[in-house]
Amino acid sequence: MQPIPARIKLAGENSAVVVTWSDGHVSAYAYRYLRGKCPCATCSESGPPAEAAPSPFPIFGVKPLAPERAELVGRYALQIYWNDGHSSGIYAFDYLRDLCPCAECSAKRERAANTH
Repeated sequence: MQPIPARIKLAGENSAVVVTWSDGHVSAYAYRYLRGKCPCATCSESGPPAEAAPSPFPIFGVKPLAPERAELVGRYALQIYWNDGHSSGIYAFDYLRDLCPCAECSAKRERAANTH
């Protein structure tokens, strides 16, 4: 059975969405990384969003990228509402778990890619 999120924290350490999975694994997704992996049709066709340098003076420039809120979609996905106005990406739990950037998950992906 595929693990599901047991806890989701939007304002995690180091500007990351932190997911604690039902199997105990913890995934920390940097905001820019997760936004760049948006699975919506628009982002899939146009590629990741352009890098916007955060301004040290938010009143004069772009705010650093961050999720404003998130909602569960049924029992299978998470929809994130980003402060850049984007919200059409629905991150299925299995997709989100596959994106886990930790060393353990990265090594598993690499081993799987080498066996094909």
